[in-house]
Amino acid sequence: NNIGQQAPDFSIKDKDGRLVKLSDFRGKVVFLNLWATWCGPCVAEMPEMEIVYNAYKDRKFEMMAVSVDNGWEEVNEFYKEHKLTLPSYLDPGHQVSQLYKVGKFPETFLIDANGYVVKHTWVDRWAEPRNMQYIENLIRQAETKEQTSLQK
Repeated sequence: NNIGQQAPDFSIKDKDGRLVKLSDFRGKVVFLNLWATWCGPCVAEMPEMEIVYNAYKDRKFEMMAVSVDNGWEEVNEFYKEHKLTLPSYLDPGHQVSQLYKVGKFPETFLIDANGYVVKHTWVDRWAEPRNMQYIENLIRQAETKEQTSLQK
């Protein structure tokens, strides 16, 4: 369990081939989800993640859906089929999964604006009010923190 620990940093490519680092998103709440197109629970969870993404994408929030599929073809096909727009990343070598000790998919790590893991869970219903409220509160903390540092 990684709760309360600094989230391990990593670099990964997005679908445009840009290299992105987890630490690039410091100051934002990061929703890090490790998944695969062949995993049933992942398929069930994705539409709810899409709702969360659309609710918070213009705030201090970043969603990273990291697929362990072998190539973009499967992932792009999956996104088309399920009408997804949330940011996707590919980790065919499972580096990120190994770093986060993920054995079964999907697993989600919520990382606060300071880069600490605050929640770690298996499949969940992210669009449920309790989860939305939890994420909302984390984002508010991040936004408040930013305003405080601007006033200094």
